[in-house]
Formats: sequence, structure tokens, C-alpha cells
Amino acid sequence: MNGLHAGHHRTVGLAGAVIALALGLIPAAASTAAADTVGGELLASPRRTVSLQPGAKALPKVWAETWILADAGTGEVLAQKGSHIRRAPASTLKMLTALTVMPQTTPATTYVATPTAANTYGARVGLKPGRTYTLDQLWYAVFLPSANDAAIAVAQANGGVKKTLAEMNDVARQLGALDTVARTPNGLDAPGQSSSAYDLALIARAGMKLPDFAHYAGTARAEFPNTKGKGSHPIYTTNRLLLHGWKGMIGVKTGFTSRAGRTYVGAATRGGRTLLVTLMGIHESSESAARKLLKWGFANADSVTPVGTLVEPGTVTPSPSATPTDSGDSQPIGLPTGTATTAAGPGGQPTDVPAGALIAAVGLSALTVGGIVLIRRRAGAHRGRHAA
Repeated sequence: MNGLHAGHHRTVGLAGAVIALALGLIPAAASTAAADTVGGELLASPRRTVSLQPGAKALPKVWAETWILADAGTGEVLAQKGSHIRRAPASTLKMLTALTVMPQTTPATTYVATPTAANTYGARVGLKPGRTYTLDQLWYAVFLPSANDAAIAVAQANGGVKKTLAEMNDVARQLGALDTVARTPNGLDAPGQSSSAYDLALIARAGMKLPDFAHYAGTARAEFPNTKGKGSHPIYTTNRLLLHGWKGMIGVKTGFTSRAGRTYVGAATRGGRTLLVTLMGIHESSESAARKLLKWGFANADSVTPVGTLVEPGTVTPSPSATPTDSGDSQPIGLPTGTATTAAGPGGQPTDVPAGALIAAVGLSALTVGGIVLIRRRAGAHRGRHAA
């Protein structure tokens, strides 16, 4: 099956060798499906895509350019909208920095701040050149206030920014995150830098399996050394669902730049199930958009058929034509509002149509109605949840 992909193809092929990622997640075999959209053909759709079963409620109205909602445990994708469209990731890219650097360092690793790190543009925690910090302190700064200076610092502590960026892009390939190109360790806008809602979900899922990553990503408040004198001051997470104690929220990362707009990755656990949501180009409050999708997911996860899967590390081998280039010419980054979005109903609101309105077809059928790709199986077909 060929997955047409909003202007370009995403391919997977035979793996020449299994890549040992420093997560302890070594797959037994590689994917053999050629020329498919990573995670499933339905994920190529730029429209909202869901397979509602009897009793499932319609998707909530969420104002974001692209998003994905998945079960972090099984990898099942419950619903999506343009999840493979490449966009600027903003500070959510710091998750990839952490996923890359943490396995090679410890929280006790020390670092002497440089003027380059201390003078980084944008959000900063306040590093003092010449002062020694532990990576433990720096990781709190990276994850909570999303400090750009701290992200440069951990990259320098890992042997330098250039080395860390090369490793970040290697890790992205190993994860199957083929939409991702890292050009900065902090997510500040840079030519050719990109990711996608799907890729950020892969990165967050892998990261949350690392105890240190999960700890920092799930911390709402910490202390950071003062710039002048002794003592410390409190720093707080920018993830308001985590800060305000939304039920089950366990992380992960927020972001904002002028090019990316608002981006958000969140994970929550209820009733033994952990859901992962990623949104990019958000046009309402990030916490509101994430909360609506997570609430819908917890209420309806057992009443939908997955429309795709989050692939396991090492199961996807990119072809040269499928790997994003430095120029970023495979797909425009940061699509303007209204591009590849849902159709509008009265008052400009996205329109939801019940799955029951579709005509049953032989096998798996898909139809775009009211701007939503709805999937229905023929009568008698298996309606249970699919294992990843």
C-alpha cells in the first residue's frame, strides 16, 4: 500500500541491521512493508481521522493545525489530524535533546557554564558564566521553565552542540521519527528544523520509559541556584495541566516560537491506561486543547478501532528520498491556518458526523464526511481493540 502524504511520501523498508538505541528497546525484527506511511496509511490524512464504534462519542472540537492521540502502552493511535505534516517543533524538541543526552550522562555530571550558553536567546533560567552546575539542576531548567540556556548547556556537557545535534538526528532515525530534523538543541526556530505530531509522540513515548526523563518531565516545581550570591529560587513547569494537578497528568513538554506557534505534548494515566497527546500549531489554549482530547480518549478508547500505531524503535529504515533534508523542501513547515484542516459547519465550527451515517462496505472503508475521515468495518467484522 502506498501512503500519499500531503505532498511527499513517507517510506519504510528492510532494515539492514538492528540499531541498538540506548533505551534498552531492541526490536527482534525490522519492518518489511515498503512505501507505507510510518505507523499506518490512515495517518497520511491531513484531516481528522477516527474509527468510531457503537457507543463512541464524536471527537471534540480542537483548534490545532495537527495533532495525534495515542495509547502510550500499546502504541495504538486512537485519532489524528495531519500527524505526519512537518512543522516547526519549538521547545518540544527539547525532549529529543534529553532522550539523546540522558543515556550518556548522569544527573551528577557537572558542567561549567559558558557565555554562549548564558547568553542564549529567549526563555532562560539564568546561568552564570564560570559557575558549576549539575545536570540534575539543568534538566529541571530544561523541562520546567523550558530554559533555552539550559538546553545549550546540556548539549555542551555532552561534548558540544554539534556532536549532540548529530546524535539527536541519529536517535530520531532510530525511533522512526522520519519527519524530524534537529538544528538546535532547544527548539528555537532554525532553517530546515522540523518535526511532526507523530514524531513528537514517538519521542515522548520513548523518553517516558527512561526514569530520569519521566521524573523531570513530571515535576511541577523545583529550585534553581540564584545568579547572584547563594541560595536558590523556585522554577515552575509551563505545563499548566501538570502545574494545576489535572487528574492523572504525568508530563511531558510545551513549546512556543513565532514560527511554530504553540506546541504541546502531554501524557496522563487513568485506570491503568496512559494516553499521549501531541498538538502543533494550536489556536486555543494548549491546556484546553490537550484536556479535551485526553478526556475524550479516556472515555472512548475502548469504543474506537485504532487508525494507526506508534512504531517501535528500530523497526523503520528510512530511504534516502524519505528522510527530510537540511533545506526542508520535502514539505512546507508551519502550514498557514486553514490548510488541510477540517471542513467547517455553521459558525465556522468543525463538523462531526456519526460513524453510523456511513454506508457499510466490504472490508475496511474510509469516507470523508464533514471534514472528518471516518472508518467503518463491514458487518460482522472484528470490532475489538487492535494490538500494536
